[in-house]
Amino acid sequence: MSDSESQMEKEAVETVAPGTPVQDEAKQATDAGQKSLTETQSRPAKAADLLISNLDIKRLIELDACTRCGECLTWCPVYDQDEKESIIPRTKVMDFLRILRSQHGIVGQIIKSDKSPGALKKLLSALFRYREITDQDVRDFAQNLYECSTCGQCHVVCPANIDTVNLWEDIRRLIVQAGYGPLESQKALVKSVKSYDNPWQQPRAGRTKWARRAKKENLIADLPKEMKKTGAKVLLFLGCTASYDINVKQVAISTINILEMLGIDYGVFGKDEKCCGSVMLRMGDPEFERIASDNLKMFHDAGFQTLITSCAGCFKTIKEDYPRVAELHFEVMHTVEFLRRLYEERKLIFKNRVEKKITYHDPCHLGRASGVFDDPRFILEAIPGLELVEMPRNREYSRCCGAGGGLKSGYPDIQNRMAQRRVKEAEETGARELVSACPFCYQGLQVGITATDSPLIMRDISFLVEEALKDDLIPEKEKREIEEPEKEPEPGEDKKRERNERREKRLKRQQEKKEKPKKEELRVDQEPEVDQQPEMAQEPEKDRNQERDEKREKRLKRLQEKKAGRKANAEAL
Repeated sequence: MSDSESQMEKEAVETVAPGTPVQDEAKQATDAGQKSLTETQSRPAKAADLLISNLDIKRLIELDACTRCGECLTWCPVYDQDEKESIIPRTKVMDFLRILRSQHGIVGQIIKSDKSPGALKKLLSALFRYREITDQDVRDFAQNLYECSTCGQCHVVCPANIDTVNLWEDIRRLIVQAGYGPLESQKALVKSVKSYDNPWQQPRAGRTKWARRAKKENLIADLPKEMKKTGAKVLLFLGCTASYDINVKQVAISTINILEMLGIDYGVFGKDEKCCGSVMLRMGDPEFERIASDNLKMFHDAGFQTLITSCAGCFKTIKEDYPRVAELHFEVMHTVEFLRRLYEERKLIFKNRVEKKITYHDPCHLGRASGVFDDPRFILEAIPGLELVEMPRNREYSRCCGAGGGLKSGYPDIQNRMAQRRVKEAEETGARELVSACPFCYQGLQVGITATDSPLIMRDISFLVEEALKDDLIPEKEKREIEEPEKEPEPGEDKKRERNERREKRLKRQQEKKEKPKKEELRVDQEPEVDQQPEMAQEPEKDRNQERDEKREKRLKRLQEKKAGRKANAEAL
């Protein structure tokens, strides 16, 4: 029996006659939980009220819809690593309802009222097992509430279809507003976002440091194009993790190279880019709405048509959560969705074979939260030579790596064990590389690979796409034109090609003959005979010249003789 139930039974004892079964049961519960009761008595008598008025009516309905069936216990990845009843969804629902009923329920209001008769208070306490919630009760609940990656697996398997992810995030907001959250280990993230516009405690100017380093190392042809200079139709929202985590910079590098190779009209915000606010939303900090409003103003002022991002967390936050703050006037796509569109439009054509055996991990925010399962698999299967093998738990049943929801900062040991469990599952497929489509998953799964000394290589899907295209990368600042792939030769095509080549050579020779002088043509025709009898071929030419000279000499001699004869005759006369 739990501590709360023991206390309820103790309070019920005072309202029933001695010797009854209820009294005996309550006494046993009291004795069994005496230590917990002693601790409870030393706690502050009253907890801060949770502002239930800030909770959507849909959430209240969902709380009552829980059947306590325990299906969520079977699937919860956190419970798989830390088997505590208090952290599973059904228990969190029950504990939260107990807090609400104590603070805002009718029975609680009557019991806490100074105008209510004592006998009535005792009767209601016995009938409804009422116990006033203490400050420590709420703090314990907050600890259990944040021991969750908000992966949404419980939502998928819930028979009542309770939207647990949004439920936990809304309850976390109430907890933060009452001063019970986030956890101490998570407060640094929240503070960093408010101070530096990123959760990495890095200066704003450092957001583009990865690009300058990549340019220096010749990993990219040129620095990313800035939106304010290009006025492009496509905005690439890089996100904080790919921009600041040096171990994940490959995601940003590969994405930039792909867009450059395909000649996409894109731009980035550079140092002006700010955190999407996902961290604040998952922690329950109300500052999220201000961040979303500021980003939306910057987005709309830029005037682009499509926003793409390789971060699943940014994608889900902007596409699914921003509309609750203001209307979107642009299209939001994950990179894999954008690449599939280009492929279907024949603007993306893979020419290089990538001979690898891989397995794919569905990011929670991209898969379960946004329903994007087919697009990454479509791209992977389109890459020539790539072999995709699935893990037993995939798509909507994919096992969470533990990197989201603040779990990594709040409970790093649990996240580490969750990542190891997923890595082991990937190893069992026989794949050599573990692929995902989210920098957070890249980071989280790498923890598991390192911890287990796994032979697996962690990759983002953008890396494989770049590898299938990189041989076609043309010189810097030169626009790449997509070429159509060469068709396979049909039967008899080779002979036809040879025939055409011979014909072209013959026509070329004929054309060369026409362009030469007539005498040259004759010489060309005679070349074989000259080669065979070079001396005999030259003699006729020599005899004709000699004969001509002799005739000329004879004619001159005769003319001289005639002239001399005439002169002699004239002298004789």
